[in-house]
Amino acid sequence: METQNKPAKGKKIKRTIFAFFSGLIIGAVVCGAVIYYIFAMTSKEVVTSDLETLSPTIVFTRVQDQGELVSASQDYTYVDKVTNSNRDLFNQFDVPFTENSFWYRYSGTLKAGVNLKTAAIEQDSEDLTVLNITLDQPYIVSNTPNMDLSGVLEENNNLINPISIQESDAFQKECIERSEQEAMNGGLLEEARTNAEKQITNLSCPVIS
Repeated sequence: METQNKPAKGKKIKRTIFAFFSGLIIGAVVCGAVIYYIFAMTSKEVVTSDLETLSPTIVFTRVQDQGELVSASQDYTYVDKVTNSNRDLFNQFDVPFTENSFWYRYSGTLKAGVNLKTAAIEQDSEDLTVLNITLDQPYIVSNTPNMDLSGVLEENNNLINPISIQESDAFQKECIERSEQEAMNGGLLEEARTNAEKQITNLSCPVIS
């Protein structure tokens, strides 16, 4: 009887071992499937979230909240001599001994930028992860004098024709107009446009490839 039971016991042990390893393999497959599913769903949520943040409404709000975007600035200083004389009754020539003069330094800071409140934003028809933003042309946002540096350096007054505030104001106005014209000719507005494009890109979400 003992000899007959040995093969039966051997088969039972083999079945047990087979079932054990089969269980391990099935468990590994199930665990792998669960992990893959969780990873896939998480990635999908991240992509969906990123796509949602690229919606025109959200980006449009972000852009408009910035209002006026200053994207370039430039300091300037002018030093010049201003002279003035009384004119004759017919305004033909200067009256002798009536000339006055003063040296004046005028310093300021120019700032250029774009108006974000007029920006137009729309989603690209071919790639939904891309937003097309159209801006108005850049312009001079402000021209602020530096009063710590600006002022009269030297003056030669004349009792017959004293220096007036109007002369100083006229020179300051000339400096402001000159600075803005030279800044536009020198490429300040182009620099403002380039910098504005970079800053606008940073306001929106990165494009998903």
